[in-house]
Amino acid sequence: MPFNANANRILYDHRNKKLPLAILIHHNFFFSCIYAISIAASSFEKWRKFDSTNSLNSSLLLPVYWTWVVVEALRLYSGQRGILLDRVPELVAFFLLSFFPQSFIVLYMGFLQETILVWDRWINVIMMAAIRGIHFIHTY
Repeated sequence: MPFNANANRILYDHRNKKLPLAILIHHNFFFSCIYAISIAASSFEKWRKFDSTNSLNSSLLLPVYWTWVVVEALRLYSGQRGILLDRVPELVAFFLLSFFPQSFIVLYMGFLQETILVWDRWINVIMMAAIRGIHFIHTY
């Protein structure tokens, strides 16, 4: 079989284009772990100590957090699998899960609750930047 330099160059260019996305997904995993621990502590503190005047807010706090945890695990798994196996359906699932439930949950956790602690806004702004950064890197 003859050596095809053009095909190797195309493969090399393709792999280099996915490298920033792979690095961002890898670092997003570690940041999501830190985010999960800090938001869990914050949610438990709000649920235990603060009296909410809105019963809907207090009843939504923990289910929204656990929904974020489950969806985030699925999102990161599909992103890693899509990058490593170079499969489009997993990457599409990753991007859809990043946009639809995760963005709205992060907005709720950081800005729409009745009681917002000091670190809630900052950690949620950073998480939203990480989610939006993935879309920016992908379109770049």
